[in-house]
Amino acid sequence: MKLTIFSRLVIGYLVIFILAMTVSIYAISHLRQFEKVTRSIINVDNRLIEYKKKLSDILLSMMLYEKKYIFIKDDALYNQFDLSKNDFDSQLTELTSLAEDEKVRNLIDRISRHKQRYQSLFYDEVKYMGSGQQYDEDNYKKEKELAVNEIMEALKELEAYSQGNTYSKVRELSKVYSRASKVAVVIGSASLIFGIMISILITVNITRPLSIIKKKTVDIAKGDFGHDLKLTSPPEIEVLAKSFNLMCSKLKEIDKLKSDFFSLMSHELRTPLTTIKEGTNLFSESLEELGATAKQKKLMSIINEECNRLIKLVNSLLDLSKMEAGMMVYNFQKAELAPLISKITGEIEPLAENRNIRIETEISKELPFISMDTERILQVLRNLVGNAVKFTPNGGFVRISAQFSGKEAKISVADSGTGISEDKVNAIFDKYYQDTLSRSSKIKGTGLGLAIVKQVVNSHGGKVWVESTSEHGSIFSFVLPV
Repeated sequence: MKLTIFSRLVIGYLVIFILAMTVSIYAISHLRQFEKVTRSIINVDNRLIEYKKKLSDILLSMMLYEKKYIFIKDDALYNQFDLSKNDFDSQLTELTSLAEDEKVRNLIDRISRHKQRYQSLFYDEVKYMGSGQQYDEDNYKKEKELAVNEIMEALKELEAYSQGNTYSKVRELSKVYSRASKVAVVIGSASLIFGIMISILITVNITRPLSIIKKKTVDIAKGDFGHDLKLTSPPEIEVLAKSFNLMCSKLKEIDKLKSDFFSLMSHELRTPLTTIKEGTNLFSESLEELGATAKQKKLMSIINEECNRLIKLVNSLLDLSKMEAGMMVYNFQKAELAPLISKITGEIEPLAENRNIRIETEISKELPFISMDTERILQVLRNLVGNAVKFTPNGGFVRISAQFSGKEAKISVADSGTGISEDKVNAIFDKYYQDTLSRSSKIKGTGLGLAIVKQVVNSHGGKVWVESTSEHGSIFSFVLPV
């Protein structure tokens, strides 16, 4: 059963969701344990320490009022002692409610007993003082100090016990955190890795066929309609691939019909055009004898020129049709590039001089012999140099360079013309494309020259490209393997 893209995404997200929920539940359980221990520290241990401080302060106040009363016998001090005693009892009662274990309860009971003993000694001493009876004042003082010391000692033990409890719970928290961290890291890492694997798997299953389709689209844009797409998964991509193959098949048929049409028309046109050319040549030769006027001579010259242009167009169409059909026969042999470049510059020089255009050459002396069809490479150079001269304004220059680099020879034709706009650079080598609007609307062409250049260079195992920006001229380059 083939899963659709949507089904794969749902399954992938569901697995990732389950893993995420597992990590979340584990984290929540440990967070609750954290909360429980933290609450115990805040609500019990810290409060025990606070109560210890309060009881210590109250006890010191009781001792102060007690000593002052014994010394000056002021009833206000007695009343203050009573208020402090009641406050001590209240705080001790609240402290008792926080006692969670036997140790704390024993300490609280010990504090309570010694406090009762301390206040009983004070009240007894007050009675003796009120009745005027003699009593052992030093003994009472000693007993009260012992009771207070016992209370303070118990309070210190309570504080130490609370701090020890806090430290123990903090250590427990540290252990819980360590365990939780390790498990969370393991589960999280496993979830992350598994999630990444699922994501990569889903992405590859979707993007790989899309990348193939994208590459096929680029090939179609370049005019290559061969090789059907064979994609069977996911189902949506399979349907798209079948539609793509059908489209390619139709485009291939249309392209073949077009090529066949142009090839047929070119063959049919060549014979009558040749006849017309021969006729106009013979007629031109007898114009003087017939006493033709200047206007008639000019008209005949225009007819000859247009006839030559039509013959050139037909020949280009036939050449391109043969190249695209793979029927062009190439005569490869070892030859040098320098003589070919010299021949082209010699051919184009009269036209260049007429327009005051400089023809410059930079040919490396290290250029080796290259396996090539010299006539076809001459055709390439004629098209490139001819275009450069056509699109270079009067007084400009055209530079032809040839260099050897590694295992290939690079030939470049640069001009000082108006250049080609960036949005048209990629389309310049297409059939029937003419970049006249951006350069010179007065210059006419067939739009086949650069297409033929591309076919010839590709057939030689090389590649051709152009570097150009508007208003800065163009550099057409091609490389041939050595």
